[in-house]
Amino acid sequence: MKLRLDLTRQRLPKWIWVVLVLACAWVVIRQMPVAWVGGALASQTACRVMLEQPIGTIWQGSAALAFSEPNASEGGCREPMSVTERFHWETSCKLVSLTCQSEIQFAALEQAQQIGWRLGQVSIAANEIKLPANVLEGLGNPWSTLRPRGGLGARWTDLNMATMGDSEGAGVDSSGVIRIIISNLSSPISPVKPLGSYEIAANIAPDGLTWTLSTTSGPLLLKGQGGAAKQSGMYFSGEASASPEAQESLIGLLSLLGKKEGDAYRLKF
Repeated sequence: MKLRLDLTRQRLPKWIWVVLVLACAWVVIRQMPVAWVGGALASQTACRVMLEQPIGTIWQGSAALAFSEPNASEGGCREPMSVTERFHWETSCKLVSLTCQSEIQFAALEQAQQIGWRLGQVSIAANEIKLPANVLEGLGNPWSTLRPRGGLGARWTDLNMATMGDSEGAGVDSSGVIRIIISNLSSPISPVKPLGSYEIAANIAPDGLTWTLSTTSGPLLLKGQGGAAKQSGMYFSGEASASPEAQESLIGLLSLLGKKEGDAYRLKF
């Protein structure tokens, strides 16, 4: 008796393989840990903003925001200079419209933050937040030198941001206005308390982000302008000075903030 092997069995249709691959990819995405995103955030912001102790997936989890700076000698990021309270998020998506909606619960927010995601665009609903001023240390000079203490409040309109290189090609225009109020600022390196109150006004436009820094009250006078664009990166140029009655008391602090040019001290990064 002879046995014959049939090696000509019909192969699975291609569409079945496509379905299997898509199903595997969906499982991987659904289980993607948020720690992977945290590493990308730290890299994209040069350690300025990081996720501290993230738990869960990109769809549902919690973390705290940490603010730091790069460790030039050893690589990576330094220990955080300030850390917020933990916040929680939950995201759901609709495959038919290729859109996602995230809700962030955070005690410092006036209301739950709604964020919409679609191909080439991120939309952030108008909101307000209150934080301690020390989170500004993560933004670099002059805040990292001042080590600020005081109140920090921010409010913003609906923000729309293009996530593709060519926003016009994607039919998306970046837009929005952000106002940051720093009140009763003080610093452990200065005997003068408070140093003042300040406002940062930022505008989001298709060609990038621009902002201005101004003083609303106080003996330490800060002003400047900056921005961020894909071509030029982040930049800031400004100056610090003191009111006539506080010049002697603040001369040491001013010399730490920047190089003296005329009657003011230059701030630049």
